[in-house]
Amino acid sequence: MRTIALACGLAALGTMALTASAAEFPPGWLPVNRLDEKPAWADFRKIDDKVHLYLPKDVKTVRGVFACFVFHSQDPRELADLWGFAMVTVPWPFEYDLGHNDKRNGRYKLGHPVGDMGVFLRYLEAAAKETNHAELTTVPIVGWLMQNGPTLCSDLYKRAPDRVLAWSDGFPNRVAQVPELTAKVPFAYAWEFTPAEEKERRALQEAKFDLLKGKPTPTPNLSCRANTYGFPHGVYSKFNFFAFYLDRCIAQRLPKDLSEPGKPVALKPWVREDGWAGDYNEVGNWNAIAPVKEAKGMVDPQWLPDEYAAWAWRAYHTHRPEIRLTAPVGEYRKSGDRKDCGFGFGPAVKAGALLAFAAEGPDELAKVEFRDGDRLLGVVEKAPWKLEGLKLDRGLHALIAVGVKTDGTRTSSRPALLTVK
Repeated sequence: MRTIALACGLAALGTMALTASAAEFPPGWLPVNRLDEKPAWADFRKIDDKVHLYLPKDVKTVRGVFACFVFHSQDPRELADLWGFAMVTVPWPFEYDLGHNDKRNGRYKLGHPVGDMGVFLRYLEAAAKETNHAELTTVPIVGWLMQNGPTLCSDLYKRAPDRVLAWSDGFPNRVAQVPELTAKVPFAYAWEFTPAEEKERRALQEAKFDLLKGKPTPTPNLSCRANTYGFPHGVYSKFNFFAFYLDRCIAQRLPKDLSEPGKPVALKPWVREDGWAGDYNEVGNWNAIAPVKEAKGMVDPQWLPDEYAAWAWRAYHTHRPEIRLTAPVGEYRKSGDRKDCGFGFGPAVKAGALLAFAAEGPDELAKVEFRDGDRLLGVVEKAPWKLEGLKLDRGLHALIAVGVKTDGTRTSSRPALLTVK
């Protein structure tokens, strides 16, 4: 009886400790709710009252943390698995807990005050203890918490500057308000595009073309903007851009060998001049890209972490493409063309599998180049535009078809993203 009573007493103490800890957080944060690989994302994303922690299967020590909104996207567990990152899924209303009060989501009605990104960091501390993953308190963080990213990431950067690796999504005017952030942290954002904006941008390009011709135009900071051409509800396509941008930032900045779990991770420093630039203010299918040190004549240069990201950005940014990739995966389509909104990923394939590439485009093209970012995979010189027997390594791939016309000018498809496991 004494043993039973002691066990019950210890259990009660454990419950009290858990309750006390949970009381320090807004509702839905603690206890730590675990997400695994089993539920379909389409079913899981309906949960809007709990934060969940996803740890990739068979990963003993995670390499980072991916802060991700729960939204109508392709399954972001694919990215967490590829990166070896833990993922914290944040339902949209919980942005109130992190520092933004959007009264449309009603979270404020629960009665607790609007929070800050300190809640997120304290959550990682609690999760580290509960899961025995001490590294959750120190590893780098990347994020997509939708359009209030400038506010949320700025607050996170002030609290943990050595941990913020890269971020994505924000209202353009809000991004401009955080120069201290974009001077240090790569930040990708995109927006819808109207006919009036196209007219304004073409006029600006024409006005500055002669003035800037041949002159160095390095990027002013580490931010990168694109447009969601052709997508009235661009939030469904933007994650394409954010996914490969964050992927390339991780590849460039995260060291291969990490510190002992629980110890700080020394990220490779960003050197703005070592990145690439793309001219946002060209409206066309072949925006200028160049190493930052060599960028000249760009009206509005955007910063990209490497050449691969620059090619993928140009493809995503393409206006009214004349050519499109149809295999081994198709580019993202507007919602309505698919039964389920997503960011365009097809079924993952295994590394080393033989793949067939195909594109649709005008027969009068002189040739079509099939590319994996900046990497040329092969060239076809007559229709049908098909190439077989190609292999890709593990990772997230931005596949592009480039049409070359008889006069040598080029036109790009939009990127089609493919996960290779």
